Amino acid sequence: MRLRTITIALACCLGASLHAAAADVKSISRLAAGPGNVLFLADWKAARVHAISLPSAQQQPAGTAFNILDLESLLSAQVGGAKVTVEDMVVRPGTAQVYVAVSYGAAKTPALITVTSDKKARRVDLKAAASTSVALRDAPTSDYSFWKETPERSFTVTDMKWREGELFVAGLSNQDFASTLRRVKYPFDAKQSITSVEIYHAGHNLIETRAPIRAMSFASWGGKSYLVAAYTCTPLVTIPLDDLRDGAHIRGKTVAELGYGNTPADMVSYSRTEQGKTEDFLLLANFDRVSNVIPVSQLEATGPRPGMDKQVPFGQLAGVEVMQAPLAGTLRLDNLDEKSFVVVRRRLEKDALQLVSIGKELSFRLTDHVSEYAFAEYSFKGDNFQLKNIKPRQDMLLKDEGFPDLIKASE
Repeated sequence: MRLRTITIALACCLGASLHAAAADVKSISRLAAGPGNVLFLADWKAARVHAISLPSAQQQPAGTAFNILDLESLLSAQVGGAKVTVEDMVVRPGTAQVYVAVSYGAAKTPALITVTSDKKARRVDLKAAASTSVALRDAPTSDYSFWKETPERSFTVTDMKWREGELFVAGLSNQDFASTLRRVKYPFDAKQSITSVEIYHAGHNLIETRAPIRAMSFASWGGKSYLVAAYTCTPLVTIPLDDLRDGAHIRGKTVAELGYGNTPADMVSYSRTEQGKTEDFLLLANFDRVSNVIPVSQLEATGPRPGMDKQVPFGQLAGVEVMQAPLAGTLRLDNLDEKSFVVVRRRLEKDALQLVSIGKELSFRLTDHVSEYAFAEYSFKGDNFQLKNIKPRQDMLLKDEGFPDLIKASE
């Protein structure tokens, strides 16, 4: 009895639930795929992160295609027909299962729904799901709401990523320097560190200590590992992981200014192999601007240079050279497999919420567009450039997007 009492007391001190129990989830702001069958849910209302144990799932080879063009109806049917708001989406690695977090109703009730490529959805019973959880230290307690609408506390977790035994959690704390990066060990224990992070925002010409990271991922160069973070309006910052220590206050190195009037939506790391050469990239999806493809080699090139410390006028981009990807309307993004991304997007032309896969080579869906190639009279016949460079890519896209019958003959 004495040992049990001590164990419970320690759990209270650590803020961690040490034993699996039904998840008491009050909100979901972000998701992250964890090790094995674990899925992490950030619960800003409770200022906790829950680790949900999912049932085992069969591994799937790369090549699954998602073509769900009316995601709203599929999700709404899982919550009694209510209007839903997508909060986050994540892929369960290797399984081709997509988990979508939504809120619905006046109380913004949270729900977690798994969706598969055969257009089937199933709500996860969070009250029955085995879970452990951890309280986030120094979580915000303010009652302030941005623009009289959005609670400051809803920024407790703004992004969350799993890496090598730790969960990296970006968001706000209750400290004066509120922008915070937490490192949380899993299985949960007392080893939760908090680092406050400031940046120089070149567009604002301002040292910022409150505005939180909105999207982040990881990259390595020169034998070191870095967290790469994007902020609202859109400075891009690198931070050596070794600098993220409990109690430290650090300044991230601003390496790019990617455009004002924008909020980053998501960021993932991925690799692409062309002609036998593999190159690492980050893909930054934005709510208000075109997506950015960031070569890790460009970030590495900033290593010897100091961070940006001069104002960049509104309308100008500066720093690392990035490429653009045609992913307008993307709300959430993740790696589906080595071949494709999967995105939750609002297809602007159709005003439709969709869950679709998009190839990593072009980041593009052929059936979004009606171009010269789409006309019935168009033929590839006799045009060697088109036959070599365009037709193979179009054939692959038509197959992936569910239109193999529209593949045109070479001759």
